[in-house]
Amino acid sequence: MNKTKKIIFEAAIKAFSQKGYHKSTMDEIAETAGVAKGTLYYHFKSKEDIFRFIIDEGLKMVEDEIVDRTKHLDNPIEKLRMVCKVQLDLVIKYIEFFKTILSQMWGEEERQSQLREILNRYFRLIEGYLKEAADAGLIDGNDIKVKAFNFFGVMASTVVYSLIHKDMDTNDMIEETIEFMMRGIGKR
Repeated sequence: MNKTKKIIFEAAIKAFSQKGYHKSTMDEIAETAGVAKGTLYYHFKSKEDIFRFIIDEGLKMVEDEIVDRTKHLDNPIEKLRMVCKVQLDLVIKYIEFFKTILSQMWGEEERQSQLREILNRYFRLIEGYLKEAADAGLIDGNDIKVKAFNFFGVMASTVVYSLIHKDMDTNDMIEETIEFMMRGIGKR
């Protein structure tokens, strides 16, 4: 991502998370980014294009971080624990991004359908880690797809929890959540 797109990325996330998609305007995004409106339109045709860009790039960032932090691990359970940790660390670090995702998951507009398509890429990544653990006999291999969605569900509930409990001890919350997830996917 080039410098200008990164600035627009951050400005759009801020606008969408604070005002919502519909109330955010291209003018406000340009102003927040500190770029001319023409520069914004040079990179993006519409607010829809910006939204798709931030969702695609944001989830790619999550996926890349998961792959990077698990590639040196051999034990599938340790990989799953790391997936949980990375997700939770990133949710806390990029709470505005995850608020934007959650606010746009519902509905039948094009951007909402695109968001769900992009999320499916993420779910397939998580399914791969779960399948590896199931193939090694370390977890129950039933309902791998559902378990992958549950990883996202925990991430979503963490966003809600952090919005309510702004003074939370994030390290304790992360450890408790990882333990909860690991018990939930364990062997039967």
